Amino acid sequence: MFAHPAREWIIPPPDGVASRALIDTLGISPLTAAVLVARGAQTFDEAGAALNQEGGTCPDPFLLSGMEHAVDRLRQAVVNRERIVVYGDYDVDGACATALYLGLFNALGHSAEFYIPQRLKEGYGLNLDAVRRIAAAGTSLLITADCGTTSHGEIAAAHSLGIDVIVTDHHLTSDRLPDAVAILNPCKAESGYPFPGLCSGGLAYKVATAYAIKHGTPGWDPDSQLDLVALSTIADVAPLQDENRRFVHRGLRAMSTSERPGLQALKTVAGVDGECTVGTVGYTLAPRINAAGRLGDAADAVRLLLTQEPEEARALAGLLDRMNRERQQIEERLLSEAIEMVEKKRTTEASHAIVLASRSWHSGVVGIAASRIVERYHRPAVLIALNESGLGRGSARSLPGINICDAIAHGREHLEGFGGHAAAAGLSIREERIPAFRACFEAAIEELGRGLPCPRLRCDAELELSGLLPKMVRELARLGPFGAGNPEPTLVFRRLRVTSAKMIGQHHLKLTVRGRQGPVMHAIGFGMGSLESRGCSMEAPVDLACALDINSYNGTEAVQFRLKDLRPS
Repeated sequence: MFAHPAREWIIPPPDGVASRALIDTLGISPLTAAVLVARGAQTFDEAGAALNQEGGTCPDPFLLSGMEHAVDRLRQAVVNRERIVVYGDYDVDGACATALYLGLFNALGHSAEFYIPQRLKEGYGLNLDAVRRIAAAGTSLLITADCGTTSHGEIAAAHSLGIDVIVTDHHLTSDRLPDAVAILNPCKAESGYPFPGLCSGGLAYKVATAYAIKHGTPGWDPDSQLDLVALSTIADVAPLQDENRRFVHRGLRAMSTSERPGLQALKTVAGVDGECTVGTVGYTLAPRINAAGRLGDAADAVRLLLTQEPEEARALAGLLDRMNRERQQIEERLLSEAIEMVEKKRTTEASHAIVLASRSWHSGVVGIAASRIVERYHRPAVLIALNESGLGRGSARSLPGINICDAIAHGREHLEGFGGHAAAAGLSIREERIPAFRACFEAAIEELGRGLPCPRLRCDAELELSGLLPKMVRELARLGPFGAGNPEPTLVFRRLRVTSAKMIGQHHLKLTVRGRQGPVMHAIGFGMGSLESRGCSMEAPVDLACALDINSYNGTEAVQFRLKDLRPS
């Protein structure tokens, strides 16, 4: 059935010897040392690198297969004043990569154009009709931003119409690649690049950097675009490891004091004041930028990122904010319907996956709802929005360890098309083919997952309450920025006594707890419901898995817990 099993806490065994060596050598707290050891820091150099948010030297962009051909073709187009079009995707990553390319061409004194397809009318990736229109306008060079890896027919058509194509994309590839001037994709076989985790915003930055190295960009530094790179990296849930971590650290700093009018205006309408964090981007700024592509015209997001006019920036930011509020309302209705559909099947069906479809759903929002269905039921999910003619556009989301694209491929004969990443994908399908696809998909999930994995919470260390200080939390933050691929440290505290418990706000749980020794600590569990709903009571000790925050009040700072999970001891 679809009941959500309790999470298994995975806690690595402590290594006191290794921790003590890091404490003595690096002068760090036992807390930070324990987390570093738990995360596999085997040497002082590895531990030092983890503490260095600026990171080391980024790999040479020319290691990426095709980069030399790409920048030479760009140079040729600029020198010969050719018509260049950047063809971007309609999400944050595509918008940021598109804006970065246009910033590069503007710095080179070349006025390039851009094209973003309509999600609802044209779908993802290169569109044949759009390619024909772009060719008819006299374009001779097309650069993709976050699409193109699987666009064989469209790129062949572009070539026949006199357009050279440079692909910059990070979606999963097949054995056969399109016939383009260059395909810059760190995920392709033999890409030559040591880090496969770049998103398309990061790839555009690497192209700009390579161009600056070989041909020069007088008066313009690609590093001035790291705010866009950070925005796209976080929004696309790219792993915050290696150079991505450096990009995000520096990019967030730039966003916090941004001189880009569009981001200033977006922060204002979103109520963001002060320092930008990964959470600020992921939960506040990125959804507003994405709303343009979900409900309106994603070109408005690109214009917001490019404009130098404060008045235009305020107007565009207000538009995106309104669309985001509308998106939230649509999402809540869609999610409620999806949950009702799942609950109706729970008593009659047992399945390893969830595949749902409806003619009342909005295709621009099914991806968000699919993510929330996965979180709620711990099953890979595909949600499909059907139009009046019975053509469905679906979004799929997965669990760690199950490649959703591989699972979808088992039912490819029932699809009009599909593509994406290991964790998320999109597909198109006719309504009458959904039952057959559902059967193939569910069988594939069972086979690929060998039965669904038990939900797990990976923890870093088990601690006592005593001795926690705000300075330790600040030191631990040096391991960030935290996000995909580099989660914030999760710490376990056992056999605590709950001295008070109450519900606040929207189903948030607020606790005070005390151990055998040490002070009373405050904890907040967002959306966790009541103490009793978690199987706990004030009469019995509890175990907490939590992140550490600093609470400032009346000039006094104290460590507080942000709950990840809670269970009886």
